[in-house]
Amino acid sequence: MSTDIFRVAEISCQHCVNAITKEVGAITGVQQVVVNLSDKSVRVEHDASVDLRTLIAAINEAGYDDVAVLA
Repeated sequence: MSTDIFRVAEISCQHCVNAITKEVGAITGVQQVVVNLSDKSVRVEHDASVDLRTLIAAINEAGYDDVAVLA
């Protein structure tokens, strides 16, 4: 199991949380998605088969382009 954390500057409401959770959570191998409104972060627990590009692409697909990898 791997964990990646992203900062998504555009997160501002519950709709953002729902959109990101839905897109990232649909990726095969993703176990958990936690979106934190207060610090604008997304924590994703996933199998080793899921790479950063796939996670970032899913966040972009949800409508959020300003994504930085924190960990």
